Amino acid sequence: MRNLTTPKWQFSKVDNLMWKVTKLLTKKKKMILDEFELTCSQYDILAALYQSSLHGDNGEVIQINLSEKTQIDPMTTSTILRNLQKKRLIKRERGLINTRTVEVELTPEGKELYDKAQHKIEKMRSDLYQSVDEKQFTSILLILTDRLIK
Repeated sequence: MRNLTTPKWQFSKVDNLMWKVTKLLTKKKKMILDEFELTCSQYDILAALYQSSLHGDNGEVIQINLSEKTQIDPMTTSTILRNLQKKRLIKRERGLINTRTVEVELTPEGKELYDKAQHKIEKMRSDLYQSVDEKQFTSILLILTDRLIK
């Protein structure tokens, strides 16, 4: 709950601190992904494809659904997918039933690269959050997310 006697500038400090943490976290993630010659958006798409393979759809996802899952603009998603395809990390094919759709699937090389990158990112997260109370931190972030959505 907000203390009405708390000066407004303290909330500004919190905003600035959250912005700084977000920037630093993104920078750290980017440094790891640079080792694998991946951008953050490419990694997010590989992660979404990997997650879909765990849910029984053989890693095949319709391109527009991938855009929605990752919250990346459809045109940008298309460009990212083209680049991932050039690297042989994914396969894209026109749908057999609906030829207007494009189905996307991880290749074995894509899965292997994703696994390696994911392992390094998880190690970074583990080190970063080792002394943080996860439940308390998550609770605060959920409250803020809820308020920002409303």
